[in-house]
Formats: sequence, structure tokens, C-alpha cells
Amino acid sequence: MRRVYMDDLEPGMVIARTVVGLDGRSLLTENTRLTPSYIQRMQNMNIRSIYIKDGLTDIEVPEIVSERVLLAVSKTLSESVKALSNRKLMNIGSIKKSVALLVEDIMSNRHLLIQLEDIRTFDDYLFMHSINVAIFSIMTGLTMGYPESKLMDLGLGALLHDIGMTMIDQSVLNKTTPLTPEENELIMTHPEVGFNILRTYREVSTTSAHIAYQHHERMSGTGYPRRLDGKQILEYARIVTVVDTFDAVISDRPFRNGYSVNEAMTILTKLSDNYFDPQVLEAFTTNVAVYPVGTLLMLNTGHLAVVTSVSKTNASQPVVHVISDQQGNFV
Repeated sequence: MRRVYMDDLEPGMVIARTVVGLDGRSLLTENTRLTPSYIQRMQNMNIRSIYIKDGLTDIEVPEIVSERVLLAVSKTLSESVKALSNRKLMNIGSIKKSVALLVEDIMSNRHLLIQLEDIRTFDDYLFMHSINVAIFSIMTGLTMGYPESKLMDLGLGALLHDIGMTMIDQSVLNKTTPLTPEENELIMTHPEVGFNILRTYREVSTTSAHIAYQHHERMSGTGYPRRLDGKQILEYARIVTVVDTFDAVISDRPFRNGYSVNEAMTILTKLSDNYFDPQVLEAFTTNVAVYPVGTLLMLNTGHLAVVTSVSKTNASQPVVHVISDQQGNFV
């Protein structure tokens, strides 16, 4: 499968990966053949790219977290945010159960790597972004030797790190033109707003609440809201800073297309000196596939091959299947 942006979609292409909405509905199902009306429908849903089958790299990619768990977590998070917007209390107990489900799946699949960019609509970006940040943070914490109790605190703070964003008008969050100085200042209030929300819940630890407060701080002291630097920043927040940036970079946004996983890692590496804790970035990097399943590789023999399997034990030496000889003839 390969990721294709909306402008390059053509009738007759076949969808390779189901796109699921926040409410659990399948917006676009695998094996659907595109028609002009389907393409228009996707544009109306603010979907900027999808995966299509190309006949060469259509290989099953293992999921770090099952679809069942993803749907359960997204439903709980959606209900919690809806309660908050209606000036009601979030059910922190249910959210903690969701985090426990994520931790259980990730610990069971600890040999798997991050390989695919999620496809999401602009309207559910905040929800799926929060879930991805929780997943990637838990994976990084596991790599750093966190026990399950610490993974729970980390996962809860990561899942709710952007809760302050729910207090900001959607028209600002989904704006396709540059933000005004006033709108930018409004966006920059969300860490403190989120912290103030979370600190009202006794079930949320101070550590988890401070993840929301500190996830935009930078190691160089150039972040916000308090311009903390280095070790002043909680380690949990330093983890979320890395994965928050990664997921934001690979995501399609109203103002730009998402980058590939490998492009995102290049960007993170360039930012590492000022933005990130190098030890955290290294721990996160070990969870990202250098050669994701489905990648086409030119071997030093001149043969073309497709990656069929990759894991943490063979990340730099994936299993491949040769698909053409040195002359480009398919075998």
C-alpha cells in the first residue's frame, strides 16, 4: 500500500486501509474502489490523503494497538470531552481504564514498531492525535524501563495533554490561513488551561497534570508557558514533547500535508539540540521503523525488493521479498 494525497487520487484506485471516524464508524472501508463521487465525499470530509493498493507493497502491517481498543479509547475520550464542554465532570475512572487497555496492548506487542501514519479528518484530529501521543509515549516509557504504574501516569497525562485545546474555538484550530497574533496567543494558553482543568480532579496525579502544563516547554528554555529549561522539565513531559511533535508532523493539517515517518524523524533530529532531551529522543527512535513494511528497496545486487517484516530485533535488517531482477523484470 502507499499513501496518496487527494490531488493525486484517481477513479479506479482501491482503498488499502479502512479510515475510522471518532465515533467508530468506518468512513472508508478497505477494498472500496474509488469513484468520482467517493473522491468528492472525502474532500467534503476534510480527508487529505488515504492508503491505496498498488499491487507491489500490499502487505499486512501489524497493529501496535488493536482496532477494538482504539475504538473503545476514542469513544471514552469523546464522551469525556463532550461532558467537559457541557460543563460536566469527566469520568476519570473510565479514562484510566482506557489507558490500562493501551498499556496492556502495547506491553503485549512490545516487539512492534511505528510504521504507518494515521489518516484522520481535520475534525477528529485532536482526538486521534491525543490517542497517538498516549500510545507513542507509553512505548517510549516502556523502552526507558518504566514499570506499569509509571506507564499509567504517563499514559493518562499524554492522553489528556491537549485537554486545554477543547476550550478553544474549532474555527481557530482548523484555520487554513496563518494565525493572527491574537489567535496564536490564544492557542498558547492551552497548556495552562489544561493543567487547571486536570488539577481539579483528585484522581489525576500532579505528575499527569504537569504533562499538560509542560509539553510545550523546550530544553533550551524557549518554550511556553513558563520557559522552563533542561531538567526543570518533568521527564514525563519531555517524553510527550517528543511524541507530540512527531505525531503533529506526520498528520495532515488544514494548512499542509503530513510528512512520512522517515521525513518526520529527520525533522526531529534537526530540532533535537534545542527542543528535546537526547536520551528521550533516542528511546523514542528505537520504536520507529527505519524501513516500514511495504517499503521498496533497491538492494546492492541491483534487485528491487519489498520489506515484508521488521521488528525491534531486526530494525536495520528487515526481511525482504525480491520482486524484480537487475533489469527491472518482475520475478
